[in-house]
Amino acid sequence: MSAQGPVLLTGATGFLGMELLVRLLERGDRDVVTVVRAADDREAEGRMSGVLNTLLAPEDYRAVRGRVRAVAGDLETRGLGLSPATRGRLTSEISAVAHCAASVSFSLELEEARRINVAGTHHVMSLAKEAYASGALERVVHVSTAYVAGERVGRVRESQDYVGQSFRNTYEQTKLEAESLVNDSDLPTAILRPSIVVGDSRTGWTPTFNVIYWPLMAFARNLLPTVTADPDGHVDIVCVDTVADALYRLLDGPVQRGTIHAVAGDDAIKNIDLATMAADAFGREPPRFVASGVDPKSEETAGVFGPYFRSQLLFDARRGRALGFRPPPLKSYFGALMEYADRARWGKKPVSRWALAAETERVAA
Repeated sequence: MSAQGPVLLTGATGFLGMELLVRLLERGDRDVVTVVRAADDREAEGRMSGVLNTLLAPEDYRAVRGRVRAVAGDLETRGLGLSPATRGRLTSEISAVAHCAASVSFSLELEEARRINVAGTHHVMSLAKEAYASGALERVVHVSTAYVAGERVGRVRESQDYVGQSFRNTYEQTKLEAESLVNDSDLPTAILRPSIVVGDSRTGWTPTFNVIYWPLMAFARNLLPTVTADPDGHVDIVCVDTVADALYRLLDGPVQRGTIHAVAGDDAIKNIDLATMAADAFGREPPRFVASGVDPKSEETAGVFGPYFRSQLLFDARRGRALGFRPPPLKSYFGALMEYADRARWGKKPVSRWALAAETERVAA
């Protein structure tokens, strides 16, 4: 791996980007250039030092810090907000791009979501094209979401994109629009589509508590007595370690092209089973499943995440499975997720990733 140039990583301060960064540093010897929103490179380096201190034990931090370079940039700005000198240096040396940055908000207005998720991808791909033209770039790996399938019904193939589906929110819509830019680039690109990403399957660690965590927290606090959903419907949840491992393999293994799912697929859990596990974890009676409009207050509490319990699709994962992207069953690590959520007070009292991992290893020993 030492003969390969650096990886350009966007979204290194976000959950999935952080997990990929750890793998790049621990499993290989390539340098990593991170694009960080900051006033200048000095501030960008400071932000990255903070991230690395959360991820890595002090001795590991010291061993790898020199392999990470942070540059100040802005995905919403033409040219990524990079100086001509910095852009020229990057396009002559980076051998791979991992585009993990995005807004995961489900409530943005469409044009705002497009500025981040679509225009941001356009700016990243423009830099990638320059690097490819220079002879440096080997591949691009773009992170999307399996839920670009929107409100379709039935099985969703990895090769499918827009087939006339409507969307639950602007996040889904703009992530599909961003995929079109990647597919139209004529570069060696792979698109990874994870489903709903939760914490690490061993430790439960996550720096963010959104999507599925929000209704779970509401239920734990007795604020969600009912769920507007079909109890036999499925919700597709995947642990972050499976997704980050998949990303690392797409960057480090043979060059892949096209779209790949990192999902539970046919093993996706039923709503009723998720509700039962949550009830057991919190010592409560399971919530009741009701039709739309029966309990408006609970629907309001579930908010923008509620529609994911009403999904009527299953993700095909043949290509992802062939590449080894198979997550463990949710029931095998749901306890770890909820234990960490409780310990971290649902994000109000976080624990560093490395400290939690070390503690977990000591307990296991």
